[in-house]
Amino acid sequence: MIRFEYDGDTLAKVEKKLGSLKSEAPKALKNAINATAKQARKELAQEAQKTYVVKSGGFNKAMTIKNATAGSLEAVIKARGAPLPLKSFKVSPASARTGAARPDVVKAKVLKASGMKALQKGDIKAFVVRFKSGHVDVAQRQGPPRLPIKTLYSNSIPKMLGNEKRVFKVVKPNINKNLQENIDKQVRKILEA
Repeated sequence: MIRFEYDGDTLAKVEKKLGSLKSEAPKALKNAINATAKQARKELAQEAQKTYVVKSGGFNKAMTIKNATAGSLEAVIKARGAPLPLKSFKVSPASARTGAARPDVVKAKVLKASGMKALQKGDIKAFVVRFKSGHVDVAQRQGPPRLPIKTLYSNSIPKMLGNEKRVFKVVKPNINKNLQENIDKQVRKILEA
């Protein structure tokens, strides 16, 4: 969850800039915060897609914005979603293979900056499987017997977006800059009206 709030100094500065129209300050801040939240959602999605090798991100759909109001000058971006199947990322081979065509080891890549990593836990290797329903996924046996198997997952979209080192850290300076620009834009709009 990412929160955009104003501080008391910001409100006082906006009121001072507006002069006799200082009663319009909450409206100006509300509009600026909401515009910044929309920009932040877009930038977070773009940065996550630059960082992760996810095939169908759906980052924008996973994020909802609770807009600021004149009475509550705070916007909140919430991201929801379960961990994504590893098949949503880069996997080699990408399709289920049997017999002589079966690879020694299945490899996967989640981060664009990293290389392909072999999916093996001790002697138990991962494999690409086609289920009876036709669904293809990366799975791994849970022990020496053939069954049961478990589908392998990676990060969820909220986890990717909130990654302090890779995504949020890169976007945070832009959020602060955009907020200031949007406040100035709203103040000009009110003064020119």
